[in-house]
Amino acid sequence: MKRKNIAVCVTGYDQEYESAVVNGVYQRCTELDYNLLVFADLIRKPDLNSAQKLAFNVVRGESEIFNLINYDMVDGIIILGDSIVNVDSMMEIDRLARLKGVPTVNVNDPEHTLQKNILLSDSIAMEFVVEHLISEHKLTKINFIGGFPGNLQTEERLSAYKKVLTRHGLPVEESRIAYGQFWKKSIECTEQFMSADEKPEAIVCASDTMAIFSIDWLKNNGYSVPEDIIVTGFDGIKDGKYYIPSITTVRRAFGEAGKTAVELINDIINGKEVPDTIYVDSVLEKRQSCGCVPLLQFDTSEFYIRHYDELNAYKEFNTYIIDMNTKYAIAGSSEDIYLDTVKGAEFFKLKRMYICIGSDIEDSEPSLDNRMTGGYNGLCKSMVSMISYGHDVPSGTKFNSVDLLPEDVFNGEKAVFFAFSPLYFKERFLGYMAYEPSRIFGLGELFSVWTMQISNNAGSYYMNKELEYFVDRLESMYICDPLTGLYNRRGLDRFGAKLFKKAKEQNLHFTVICADIDHLKPINDMYGHEAGDNAILQTAKAIENAAPENSVCVRTGGDEYCMLVAHTADYPIKEIEDNINRYLDDYNKNSGLAYNVGCSCGWSTGDACDMSDFDELYSIADENMYRTKLARKAAR
Repeated sequence: MKRKNIAVCVTGYDQEYESAVVNGVYQRCTELDYNLLVFADLIRKPDLNSAQKLAFNVVRGESEIFNLINYDMVDGIIILGDSIVNVDSMMEIDRLARLKGVPTVNVNDPEHTLQKNILLSDSIAMEFVVEHLISEHKLTKINFIGGFPGNLQTEERLSAYKKVLTRHGLPVEESRIAYGQFWKKSIECTEQFMSADEKPEAIVCASDTMAIFSIDWLKNNGYSVPEDIIVTGFDGIKDGKYYIPSITTVRRAFGEAGKTAVELINDIINGKEVPDTIYVDSVLEKRQSCGCVPLLQFDTSEFYIRHYDELNAYKEFNTYIIDMNTKYAIAGSSEDIYLDTVKGAEFFKLKRMYICIGSDIEDSEPSLDNRMTGGYNGLCKSMVSMISYGHDVPSGTKFNSVDLLPEDVFNGEKAVFFAFSPLYFKERFLGYMAYEPSRIFGLGELFSVWTMQISNNAGSYYMNKELEYFVDRLESMYICDPLTGLYNRRGLDRFGAKLFKKAKEQNLHFTVICADIDHLKPINDMYGHEAGDNAILQTAKAIENAAPENSVCVRTGGDEYCMLVAHTADYPIKEIEDNINRYLDDYNKNSGLAYNVGCSCGWSTGDACDMSDFDELYSIADENMYRTKLARKAAR
C-alpha cells in the first residue's frame, strides 16, 4: 500500500510554538508510518505591538511556497493558521484541498475556521493559574496584565481570570487590570500596580515575556519574587524556564495539538466521524516565581552550557556567512553560487538538501517578458536541481515541480520528513530549498537568515546576468547591422582598431577586402525590396562564411562590405575572394530565383608594423574593388 503523506503549512518554523506543533505532528506521523512534508515560509508575522509592515513583494514571495503543494500527492493538510502571514494563502490552500477532497486541519487559529480545527483552550489554561494562586497559595489580591484590549487571546485569558475570582467570591476590580501589549509595556503596568495604596500579592501575566519584564522591574526596585510578590506567565517559552526565578506558567499543549491534528486526519482517512473542533487543554508548570520550586534547586549549568553553545554557534555562523558572501563576489557561474551552501547544510546538520531553481531562470535566455524586474513571476513548472548534498542527483538535473524533488524519496523503506522553504528576489520566485533535518525542532532564526542570504546572492547573480545580457543586446544593436548581423561602421571603428592593434603587436600582415553587390538596383527595381534585402543578406552570409580566423566583417553601406584580416605573410588572400564567389554561385544554382546574387571584391595588404592605421589599405582596396566591378560589368 502506498504510504500516506501529511503536509504542514507554517510560517516562522524557527519559533518555539511552531516547532513544538511540528514535533508533535512528526511523532504521530512516525508512529503511523506517514511521510511528513512541511511547507514553511520564513518571515513571521510582526509582533502585535509592532508598527512594522511587511513589504508586499516579501509576503508574496514567502507565500509562493504554498503553491508548491501537490494536492494529488498529499492525504491531509495541517495549517498553523495563527502563524501564517498571508491569510489569503491559508484560505486558498483550504479551497484547493476541498476541491480535491483533501482534509485540512487548522491549529490554534480561532479566528479562521477551516474544515476541521484544533484549538488550545486559553480560558481553561488561565483558570489553572488563578486557581493555583487562590487555592494553594491562599492569595486574594491578584492583579492581571493582558495583551491588547479586544485581542481574542487577551479577552479569553481575562475572562478566565474574572471567572475564578468570582467563583471564590473575590471582587473583580478594574484597577487591578492593565494591558502590557504582550511586551515591555508590562513594566509600566507593574509600576502602576506597585504604586497603588493596596499592592497586589500576585501579578498574573498573559504571556511569559510580560512576566519577565514585570519581574525585572520588581527586582530593580527592591522587591523579591516570590517572597514579596508572586508573578506568573503564560505560554511556557524556554526563556521563562531559564530565567531567575523560573516563571510559573501554563505550557500550552502544542505538541499534543500536533499529534491530535494527525489523529484527526487519520480518522477521516479511515472513514470515521470526527468533530469539527477539538479543544486541547494546557498544562500548569509550577516553578520558582510562585514559590513552589525553591531557588536553591535551580541548576545554572544547563543555562550556561546552552548560552555558550548558542554564542559559539553565532560566531561560527557569522564567519561562514562572510566567507559565503566573499565567494559569491567572485562567482563565475550559477553553480558557484550554490557550492558553499554545503557548509551551511553541515552547520545545520541537514541529512539531505536540494536547491531547486526554476528552469526559466537557470536555463532560458532572458527576455523582456521574463525578467528579474518588472512583472511578477511565480513558481515555475520545470525546476533544476543545483546542488548535491546527501544524495547522488547530479547538478543540473531537471524535474517537474509537482514531483517536489528530482528523485522519489517518499516511497522508500522508511517514512521521511522533508521541509520546503522559498527562495525569491524582488519580483521573481527563484525556487525553493528542500531539506531533511536531522532534528525535528525548528532550525532557529539563523536558518532563516541563511536561506534569505542564499536568495539574495542567487537573485543578485541572475539579475546581474540579465543586465549583462541586455547591455550586450543594446551594444549589439549599436554596433551591428540589424539586417545582416555584421558589424556596422561603429563596429568597424571599435573592432577594426582592436584587430589592427593585435596585428602590430604580433608582427602580422593586415589585409582590407572591400566588396560591393553587383546589380542591386536592378534587382530592387524588377523584383522588389524584399529581393534586394535577400541579395544583401546572402552576400553577407557569403562574406561571413569565407572569413578566416582573426577577421572582422562589416556592412559599411547599402550594398558595400569590407573584411579586415590579420594574418601571416604567406596567407592566400585570393582564396577568400574565391570562397565568397563559390558560396554565391552555389546559392544561385539552388535558389530557384529569377535573379542571381553576385559581388565584386578588391583588396590591399601590408605589414601592420609599417603602418599607423589601415586607412590607406582601405582606400586602395576600395579602388581595386571598383576596378573588379568595372571588369565584371564589361565581361557581361
